[in-house]
Amino acid sequence: MDRRELLRLMGSAAVLPLAPTWLDNHLVQAQGATALTNLGLPELTVTLTDTEYQVSPATTTAGWTLLTFENQQQTDNSADIMLLPPGESIESLLEAIASPSAAPPAWLYETIFAGAPWVPAGTSDQAVVLLTAGEWVVFSPAPLTPAGLTVTEEDATPAASPSLTADLEVTMQEFAFLGLDNPVPSEQQLWKVTNAGQQPHLMTLGSVPGGTTQAQFMESLTAMMTGTPTADAIDLGSMATIAGCSSLSTDQSLYLALDLPVGTYGAICFFPDEQTGAPHVMLGMARVFTVA
Repeated sequence: MDRRELLRLMGSAAVLPLAPTWLDNHLVQAQGATALTNLGLPELTVTLTDTEYQVSPATTTAGWTLLTFENQQQTDNSADIMLLPPGESIESLLEAIASPSAAPPAWLYETIFAGAPWVPAGTSDQAVVLLTAGEWVVFSPAPLTPAGLTVTEEDATPAASPSLTADLEVTMQEFAFLGLDNPVPSEQQLWKVTNAGQQPHLMTLGSVPGGTTQAQFMESLTAMMTGTPTADAIDLGSMATIAGCSSLSTDQSLYLALDLPVGTYGAICFFPDEQTGAPHVMLGMARVFTVA
């Protein structure tokens, strides 16, 4: 697997290895937008057009930030928001994506990803993310022009977390999602998603047939990604995209406001493994959970 393919499995391109019908389904918008706006946090808007990412303002202060993602494309999408590693530039990032390699670039696991929400075509959504001082880039492994973002030092040390109380805390690690063991209420909720692992992780949420077991889900994902279907595999091609976040680095958290209908869902991570290059889902990072 070359470098372009590995990067294509990250962030806003994470669902591309799945059936195209994923992109035709809608994403449930965050219902807590008003509450997030009332936090008084610095605000940042990322706009995705048919050709590029745009960021406004281009400079912001370090700390917790209310991120609004506006998707003007005709398909669901997101963005990877990444602190540029030392010695790298937007140009070298684009070169890395375009150049084949036997392994992912080392900086992929050494820099910071802040995460962003998934957004349906023609709509917008919000999340609260943590940005540190430095030069950032907003990009996708797809052929879209990235945008730069300068984050300056704040006068005072930012608070450990914004004034938010999460209804559910989901932890990502190698190679599992923790916090989804019990049924999730079908109501407006605020999720805190944290990466406690040693590698970046991401989370996509999609609906699956009722009664799907963890074993069936894993078997079906493996069958789909390897092209070796089995008799017990479920059809994931019609799996509706519901929510999630793009790449998130170790010790990073973000807050997502969600409103999930009653049903059965699957959480999946497609970030490439540092040692093997395989998507984390192939190492067992997928989880079935229910909303009741």
